[in-house]
Amino acid sequence: MKSKKFQYILSILTYLALTVFVVMRSSGTIRFEAYQPYMGYIFRGFLWTIFISISSFIFSFLFGGLMFFGSRSKIPYIRYLVRHFTTFMFGSPMLVIVIVFYFFVGNAFGVSNKLFIGILSLTLYFSPFMMKLYQGAYESIDEKQFLVCDIFGFTKFQMYYYIIFPQIIKIMLPPLSGQLATIIKSTSLLYTIGYPELYYTLTNVQSKTFANTEGFILMIVLYLVITVPLLKASSMLEERVRQ
Repeated sequence: MKSKKFQYILSILTYLALTVFVVMRSSGTIRFEAYQPYMGYIFRGFLWTIFISISSFIFSFLFGGLMFFGSRSKIPYIRYLVRHFTTFMFGSPMLVIVIVFYFFVGNAFGVSNKLFIGILSLTLYFSPFMMKLYQGAYESIDEKQFLVCDIFGFTKFQMYYYIIFPQIIKIMLPPLSGQLATIIKSTSLLYTIGYPELYYTLTNVQSKTFANTEGFILMIVLYLVITVPLLKASSMLEERVRQ
């Protein structure tokens, strides 16, 4: 057990040593003090990244659920709408979606709010991925449970609300944490429309201080501060679900 812990610490130290070596070879001098006057500005970008990520996650989770039920609709038109939307989003780069929604879709509908467009584009892009999580969870449920619900005279609403949906949520919990981590990293693409999230604020400060190496180090550390706890939580949820 001690040997395992020692090797775990040693592996972390190995990556830290490699990071220090690369940084020193690339830059030679580290000047983090150049960022001190801008820490409030950077922190606001950090908070905006968290807000955008959580908002997009919640809305994509809800819209993904609607898409899931739409994909199972008895009306072919609704099923085709979901299918075409899913194909379009799966086949399009996230960067292109953000640009198209801000400069074209938003302009067509008279919407210019960068925060709204940013959350909307992330929501719509990740909703099909959420729908696939719903589908995977739904298909993993034993078919006998549906038969039992029929035997006891459950309505469709009662069956989904009391029996099926709670199980779907439980199965989805671990991959949902990973999905949130992906959304957090994708918020960096909002720099293309000039919204002051974390990536935009740090690159802006880099252009003023010319301390590029320090900026990228801060960027990586701050993103890890958000994503690493989520990945740990995801692992814990996976273990609980398996039990």
